Amino acid sequence: MDRSFLADKDVVVASRKFVCIRLATYEDAAENEVLKGIFTMRGELQNTVFGILTPDGKTHIVRSGRSPAWAFGGQAGAGIHEQPLESMKKMGQTMEAIALAYPGKGKAAKGPLPLPYLADLRLALNVTAADHQPLVAVFAPDAAQRKAMERELSAVAWSDQFIGQAQYVAVGDAKEFKAVKGLKAKAGFIVIQPGIFGLEGSVIQEIPANAKAGELKNQLATALGQHKPNTLSYYEHRAAGVRAGKRWESKTPNTDNSGPRNPRRR
Repeated sequence: MDRSFLADKDVVVASRKFVCIRLATYEDAAENEVLKGIFTMRGELQNTVFGILTPDGKTHIVRSGRSPAWAFGGQAGAGIHEQPLESMKKMGQTMEAIALAYPGKGKAAKGPLPLPYLADLRLALNVTAADHQPLVAVFAPDAAQRKAMERELSAVAWSDQFIGQAQYVAVGDAKEFKAVKGLKAKAGFIVIQPGIFGLEGSVIQEIPANAKAGELKNQLATALGQHKPNTLSYYEHRAAGVRAGKRWESKTPNTDNSGPRNPRRR
């Protein structure tokens, strides 16, 4: 996530009028093809892709590129405090105008909204580390129990207090937590502090699986408040990764050609 734009409060408000889709680059061959239809450089899929499309997914409403900065101005790759305020304001205003032009049809579906799950815990640790956000794992070996937990969490996760404040993943097998330190419960809402390089994590708090929305809201607020985001800049983080010999291995080949090839590059 480009924290400079997509975490801006006006953009977050405007985004609730959109269908927002986040695909993970180089993690799924079919998703890679979708991303190639939005933006490539010299015919190759890049590590980051951004676009706003018409409801049919065929027409580009703003300039597609590597980040929102390509469409709204600013510095691609800069942090949340490094982008011009006018660029972020422009994105929010543009999205509001687009929403008026495409108001949608029909009524919203009744019942709890699906949680915005990441594909698996491995990827979720990496994404949340990159986004400087905590991770909430809905963990239960029993699918029916997990479904009940999702109903309670949905009411909390989509509320104004929590929307955009954490990311989520469903876990059905305790073996997936092999890179996470401190897990004790057999089932529950596991709030995780991702490691600096997104390859491991540690448990901040375990909330009981039977927690109802009211109790869950209070405990989750406390747990998220204990998250400590990485404060390194992009270049400091990259240098630290090289020194530590850390490297993310994607499931499909990395074809990003925006910079020099370096086998240690994350």
